[in-house]
Amino acid sequence: MRVLTTAVIAAAFFTQGCNLINPAETVPTYIRLDSFKVKTNEPSRTGSASSRITSAFVYVDNSFIGAYDVPSTIPLMIKKDAVVTFGAGVNYSGLKSYQYLYPFYYNDTVTVKYAPGKTVNYGAYAKYTEAAQFRWVEDFETGNSLTELNDNSASDTSLIRITDPSKVYEGGGSGQIILSTTHTTSESINNRDITIKQGEGFIEVNYRCDVPFEIGLQTTTNGALYYEPIAGAKASESWNKIYIGIQSFLGKYNATACRVLIKASLPEGQTSGYVYLDNIKLITY
Repeated sequence: MRVLTTAVIAAAFFTQGCNLINPAETVPTYIRLDSFKVKTNEPSRTGSASSRITSAFVYVDNSFIGAYDVPSTIPLMIKKDAVVTFGAGVNYSGLKSYQYLYPFYYNDTVTVKYAPGKTVNYGAYAKYTEAAQFRWVEDFETGNSLTELNDNSASDTSLIRITDPSKVYEGGGSGQIILSTTHTTSESINNRDITIKQGEGFIEVNYRCDVPFEIGLQTTTNGALYYEPIAGAKASESWNKIYIGIQSFLGKYNATACRVLIKASLPEGQTSGYVYLDNIKLITY
């Protein structure tokens, strides 16, 4: 009996020791982030609610747990109900490898019930922050504030407003550039100086094109005119959106005003090309 009792005690101690060394793992509660979109209650200030949020910066009870693609199924290692916050991540200047927490969108927050092994489906929404300053918005609804930069150049062509529903992204109008072997380039600039401030700044653009194009900024510092391309977009058969960071340009030239330039050239071997644009915004604080 003594041997048996000792063996039982030893086995019990061994089992307890294993549990101490390898404690039971927490079974996660999952949240399925199906989508992340933008909504606006004041389109006269913000313009279109179009967006392309590609990732979510996720916080659980204010602790950052990681950045996840949209859509994703996200494990939450919680032991009680928790507040989950989603920050909107975008491709910085079109770079998929550079996910950036967009500064002009509010986060979205939801309370998730503790349910180990269960999955909650959720669609997140962001709104533009109250502090966001929309310095320039061109949605081509009532006109076109972009003009040809080199109107004396025979090879250059204008960016014009169109109303063809098959070519318009949303609303009643979009911008169009048509390139050909006769007009191989297009350089357009907005027709007034845009007042800006240092710090965070982005240009948003919806686009569809079969040729690449670039967007840049022009500013005057100490009487000298400076231009820099900021980002480019590749051909996209369907409507896309790009968020272009302009912080480095603003800091480099200590700019207080600028203009936006949009350039496109017909690629070698191509006899025609198009660029459609909509909802161009320049946003700072």
